[in-house]
Amino acid sequence: MTSADAQRLQNETRVAGRWLMWFVSYERTGKFMARADVAAPESGKWLPGMLVADTLDGRRAMLPAGLTRRERSAVMSPEIVEPWD
Repeated sequence: MTSADAQRLQNETRVAGRWLMWFVSYERTGKFMARADVAAPESGKWLPGMLVADTLDGRRAMLPAGLTRRERSAVMSPEIVEPWD
């Protein structure tokens, strides 16, 4: 997925009246990845595609515009570095 693809997905989801959460994880491959999940009630199902970068700053630069970084909660898996919505 490219940055443009992520922005398009974000825009289309908002037009449909839904909200996306982007979860950034650090994977065993040594890459930072971001996956999107539709916020409740459909939560729990990753949308197709992911943003992948070598660095956290590089991956942050790929996220759709207008998102806010949230603090990681205790219920998130250990691989999750930060959530954005």
